[in-house]
Amino acid sequence: MSPQELAFLDHVKKECKSHGIKLDLRKRSGYLRIGSNIKCSGYFDSENKELVVATKRTDWLDILVHEYAHLTQFVDQCEAWVEGASTTDEIDRWLGGEEIEDIERHIVACRNLELDNEKRSVEIIKKFDLPIDVERYTKKANGYVYFYTWMLRTRRWSKPGNSPYSNETVISTMPNEFQEDYKNLPDYVVRVFEEQGI
Repeated sequence: MSPQELAFLDHVKKECKSHGIKLDLRKRSGYLRIGSNIKCSGYFDSENKELVVATKRTDWLDILVHEYAHLTQFVDQCEAWVEGASTTDEIDRWLGGEEIEDIERHIVACRNLELDNEKRSVEIIKKFDLPIDVERYTKKANGYVYFYTWMLRTRRWSKPGNSPYSNETVISTMPNEFQEDYKNLPDYVVRVFEEQGI
């Protein structure tokens, strides 16, 4: 591990401890499960007070940055967190087939939460001078944020191993700067998501 990675990891440990959050760095290369319908490589759960990351992955540091950024949203109680953090249960139930009133509102709130989080993640990468390519990270983040709008069309979560932030064709197509609008999917995003089976 580089000195920057060690310094960041130490910072995350201290922040988790000071806010009563259990840091669980799991020595796994596979996926973790959130709820009944979503598999992921890490998560922050404010209710159960835990931050969990699968660390036997090449992108473990990206994931730790992303999940730690969620912790900062929680600590700050920013607007995106207050409005979006409670929507994940409704989205999970909707993905499971249940009809949820005003699902678009829940997905928009969650998309805004993730956009705020990704912007925080880029700032964290820069602040700690982490060995993460910011341009590539931003492209992956854009794919992820657009995915929430896409999910309204497909009503499904991405398959493990073919997510918008792990599919190289999708990543290469995404803009390298954050966008003003994620509500409307550009034609090129629709095309690449369809072609790649996202």
